[in-house]
Amino acid sequence: MSNALAKSSPISAKEILKAAIAELPGLKDVESLVRAKLGSESPQLTNIASYLFELGGKRMRPVLTLMTAQALGMTQPSQPLIDVAAGIELIHMATLLHDDIIDKSPMRRHHTSPFVKYGGDDTLLTGDFLLTRAFSLCARLDRFIIDRTETACIALTEGEIDEIPLFRKKHDLESSLSISRKKTAALFWLAAISAGHLGNCSPNAIELLGTFGESLGIAFQILDDILDVTSTEDLLGKKSGLDLIERKPSVVNVMWLQSGSELAKRLLIEPNTDESEFAQAALEELRGGSVVESAKQLALQFTDQALLALDQAIAMTPSAQPHYVELLKAVVAYTVERME
Repeated sequence: MSNALAKSSPISAKEILKAAIAELPGLKDVESLVRAKLGSESPQLTNIASYLFELGGKRMRPVLTLMTAQALGMTQPSQPLIDVAAGIELIHMATLLHDDIIDKSPMRRHHTSPFVKYGGDDTLLTGDFLLTRAFSLCARLDRFIIDRTETACIALTEGEIDEIPLFRKKHDLESSLSISRKKTAALFWLAAISAGHLGNCSPNAIELLGTFGESLGIAFQILDDILDVTSTEDLLGKKSGLDLIERKPSVVNVMWLQSGSELAKRLLIEPNTDESEFAQAALEELRGGSVVESAKQLALQFTDQALLALDQAIAMTPSAQPHYVELLKAVVAYTVERME
């Protein structure tokens, strides 16, 4: 499904994905394995991890892992693939807990965040617990998976620590995209190359799958940056404009600064205790200006890169399954659809 097809099809990519995910082989096994890994002799660790898991979410990373393997010809997921997909989801959950502490987020997926509900110290330790559980799964697998998991987790950490507020460090579009590549796209990259490796793809095809996953992950992060400005609290599950208030080096914020807006220069000043007036004015200007459209066009460049790399990888894979390739492309189309 191309971007153009996603726009013209009478059935939305979201509907296609929802139906496909409901019947996705292996996803229930992944969720069962994740749940099994949430248990601990410490009730508090179990409570916090279970609370986050039951808040739901798109499960995009394990879905990407399983769908990529299907597209490559593994129509019935192997146990190593289930282990990888569950491990990636556990790593993602750990990063959500740590993110909420760093950002002091009051909300997570329309509910009280674990950080607020259970406190920073216990939430931090639960994140560490989930990372350890994830590594226990990856350690069952071969050196390729272990090494790439380490690479992805290092990138996650680097992305977090490089996300220095705009009033403390000058950022440009290149550094903003670098943060997105590390902080968000690393697990998309890991999902895609792990599926390629376990599907016995050639080294060149695996590299292309990595480009597919990374490009899709960057597009997802740019989308999140856009939705922080354009969406509502009901849809986001948290207040809109938080990236503005926190002076994050998001793609939208950096592009806004580069536009020469006088109001955008407030991003270079440390926030006050009450930023509601600035946030409201900033949202009005951004929603009525060209910055958001420029960010959308940049995201589309990355979804196009993702589709090109995927097509090239599939062309190298004789066992590829066209039906599942189209479902995988629906993941890309869904990203485009959410920006419209």
